[in-house]
Amino acid sequence: MDAVGPLSSAEFDPMLRLAEAIQAHRAELTSALVQVETRRTASTELDWLLTGLNPSAKNAWLTRRRGVGTVFTATPATLPLYSTLLFALAPALAGNHVVVRAASASRDCVRLLLALAAEAGLPVELVEQPWDEFAATASGNADGVVYCGSAEHAAELDEALPEHIRLICQGPGVCAAVVTDAADIPTAARTVIATRLFNSSQDCMATERVYVHHDIYSEFVDALLTAADAVQTGANDDPTTQLGPLLIDGLTDRWLSDLTDHGTVLRDALQDGARPGLAIVEAAADAPIVLEEKYCPVLPVVGYRDDRDLAEMLALGDYALGLTVFGPQLPVFGTLDFCHIAVDSTLYEHEDAWTAFGGHRRTTLVRRPGVRRTGPVLVPYALSDPL
Repeated sequence: MDAVGPLSSAEFDPMLRLAEAIQAHRAELTSALVQVETRRTASTELDWLLTGLNPSAKNAWLTRRRGVGTVFTATPATLPLYSTLLFALAPALAGNHVVVRAASASRDCVRLLLALAAEAGLPVELVEQPWDEFAATASGNADGVVYCGSAEHAAELDEALPEHIRLICQGPGVCAAVVTDAADIPTAARTVIATRLFNSSQDCMATERVYVHHDIYSEFVDALLTAADAVQTGANDDPTTQLGPLLIDGLTDRWLSDLTDHGTVLRDALQDGARPGLAIVEAAADAPIVLEEKYCPVLPVVGYRDDRDLAEMLALGDYALGLTVFGPQLPVFGTLDFCHIAVDSTLYEHEDAWTAFGGHRRTTLVRRPGVRRTGPVLVPYALSDPL
């Protein structure tokens, strides 16, 4: 993937035509998106989508690759348009015919985008098969499969798909933040709240847990509660809303019905009608709410004593995707297998559709003949071969 000059319009007409179509239909796409996410999230998602469709040195390598054939892609419910770019449109740009099964909760958004993509000349199609039927069809017809969802479904696909089919599974992230004793505490607190609530807390790169050095623990918790009190809840179409209705609401009963089951409640999930607010709970490092919770507006806080203590805590759990550090960069721990690390910034500031993405443990699986690994993967590159 050597860097070369930007793609010419002749080389990449579909990419340019699609970007133009998205710009022309931005209002319509936004209206669809606010049915499933806040207006703030919709604006960010469309900006990311358009940036990803910008021909540049980062994606010029596509002109020197050919697709593997037919790719079946199951996309997630959240960030539906940007996810479609990452997991369906990008493989199509690499020369594959892509069959897309979008999550039902946001399928209407994906349908709009794929219609524009097909008009722009990309070989993509949307199917609405039940999951079992889609997986079985892929087993008999796919050259590659991309799956975004639960680790359990990923394991089933890994077992069921013939070995010659390339398989990429992106599962839950459960990202962490670390607040060291040298952090700017007010800034860290505001940033942790903002990243916990990106897309109303329903994003794989959101901060699901925060580890705080014991020397500044009390001060940080006070700042965290102050930042949480400033959060705006409301309807998705209100541009001031940070926390709107949850698209994935099936997990709230487990985590929010009785927070005292999970630790010491620092801030309850205040109710605005039927809408939960942001809850904050002090929890043990090995508590399920710390290691497993993904898509609820709840933030577990864990105290740590020193680097060794922190390293042991970060090594716990089945998922390792992103880590945000406030203060001096951490030493490199042997157990620190988080793939995306931001220091005194957010993971979102570094978002790039043409950079490898994924994590270790049960977060990501990459499989092709002779290769089986975890870790980041650039989906269109893995689903193409040199010309």
